[in-house]
Amino acid sequence: MSFVFMVFHWPEPEHRRALAQSMREMGEVLAGNPGCIGVEPPYFTQDWDCLVGISKWESKDAFFASGITLRPPEEVIPGETRPRARYLLQEAGATGHRLHPPRPAADSTQK
Repeated sequence: MSFVFMVFHWPEPEHRRALAQSMREMGEVLAGNPGCIGVEPPYFTQDWDCLVGISKWESKDAFFASGITLRPPEEVIPGETRPRARYLLQEAGATGHRLHPPRPAADSTQK
């Protein structure tokens, strides 16, 4: 089973280069942690408004054992235009979870 941490940053235009460099440096630190499979370089979206960071881990526990601290989800970091979007992704099917959301139970009062 693998785990992916994906984060979306919306930097102010004049902070794009510095944020990309900071993400590269953070990636180097994360890559040295046990359980880290790899850290991608930061990617820009097609419109250059968003920087995306991606790291792959052996497990969610390995990711959090790295010592990373997630900021509050509503916080806007100086130099960014909106809160970061973070995704904690588990490999599909590997955790025993359903691959589809549960269906609502049929209403037994309707016929």
